[in-house]
Amino acid sequence: MNFHTFRIHNGHSIYPKLRFNYLSTEQDRREWGEAVRCARNILNQPAFDEYNAGELSPGPQVESDEEVLEWVAKDGETALHPSCTCKMGTDGMSVVDPESMKVHGVENLRVVDASVMPYITNGNIYAPVMMLAEKAADLILGNSPLPPEDVKFFRTDQG
Repeated sequence: MNFHTFRIHNGHSIYPKLRFNYLSTEQDRREWGEAVRCARNILNQPAFDEYNAGELSPGPQVESDEEVLEWVAKDGETALHPSCTCKMGTDGMSVVDPESMKVHGVENLRVVDASVMPYITNGNIYAPVMMLAEKAADLILGNSPLPPEDVKFFRTDQG
């Protein structure tokens, strides 16, 4: 598990500083090597031959886990979708109260963005963030939640 830090004021700048602590755990480092090997395995399958002009990044010369980690440390980026850095929940690792969106132990501070997601979503974070914002707006304004609806949706196991 990564632990991210956030500093509001460091004495030199008025802008907050985010430190994501990438590669700070053994799990992070192990999973990067696994991810690159898995991607190479998939993309080098015969079905991709007509599209495969060779690996561009990190490049075939990057082979060992140590070389992969050097590449990630040098070239890795967030793609501007950081999430899960300020977990919403009620357990000891949670930072935000799901009933109010307030930060535990801090007065008058709410967090309503992708950082409160306990786990990263499988797709783009735009729709889940909009859902969080809508729900948080209702919580903050004291609006009653809408009643649940029984909505039909497609399920692969029900044809």
